[in-house]
Amino acid sequence: MKNMDLNALALFSKVIECSSFSTAAKKTGVSTSSISRKIAELEASLNIQLIERTTRKLRLTEKGRIFFENIQPAIQALNSARMSLLDNSTEPCGTLRLSVPTGLEQSVIIPLLSGFQHAYPDICLKVLATGAHLKFVEDGIDIALRVGELQDSALIAHALLHYEHILVASPEYAAQHRLPRIPAELNQHKIICATNWHNDAQWFFSKNQQTYTFSINEALSLNHYAAILSAAEKSMGIAELPSVNCKQAIDQGRLVSVLPDYSLRVYNEKTLKLSIVYTANRYNSLLIKTFKNYCLDYFNKNTPEKNS
Repeated sequence: MKNMDLNALALFSKVIECSSFSTAAKKTGVSTSSISRKIAELEASLNIQLIERTTRKLRLTEKGRIFFENIQPAIQALNSARMSLLDNSTEPCGTLRLSVPTGLEQSVIIPLLSGFQHAYPDICLKVLATGAHLKFVEDGIDIALRVGELQDSALIAHALLHYEHILVASPEYAAQHRLPRIPAELNQHKIICATNWHNDAQWFFSKNQQTYTFSINEALSLNHYAAILSAAEKSMGIAELPSVNCKQAIDQGRLVSVLPDYSLRVYNEKTLKLSIVYTANRYNSLLIKTFKNYCLDYFNKNTPEKNS
């Protein structure tokens, strides 16, 4: 096998990052035909197909995915070396593609990203809010914020925030309806919760080492926490929400806690965890390190417990 062309490696990496030959051409200043030829030569030198091309999109072959993941540290190192020659400053710059969970955008994600952009104005953030766990290479994601336990041992995760689900209602609703003192009394109230297409959804309450089960018979279900929060503030019933989503409303007196002496378990977990996740081969990326360190510092200073 001939020595690989470093320029071809860089162009291949850029095409995958952009998910497009034409976009990569615009960003690199190299013509689409030249990029295509370079990658074809790279595939020939490796004697493998790296990319499957169709009229609508391109995607990595399995060997192409493995190759892309393995060359990324070298590409990042070359880019860092180039940037150090062009600019003596140590300030990171470039584009960071970030996947975040839906439902936490307004209460958690936007305040985090606002502070980050003020601290690092030369970094462009491309954010995709989704309930799915996207694949880093195939979906072009650099780093992700995810809720729950890590399922892939090949990924690196750092816990940022632990939170619970709680029940809340507006002061007006509390004045008009006697709030429940025990979980069984929830049957006397209108319940607002996240949309669940299963009919057997249940909540599990615990107090003094005893567990109580409540079968949900919701009056209103919505598929976004911001909408549930708004419905609760409009006195439409007792709502189930992540504690981080309604902390400000409780602090400002727009909502009150319901059954505060009980712990509520939703989705089979009493405590939920928000983590920052990335692939092991991106560990030395300056952009990844910068965002990871900022997130760790931000949540260390801005957890609900520290602000209460």
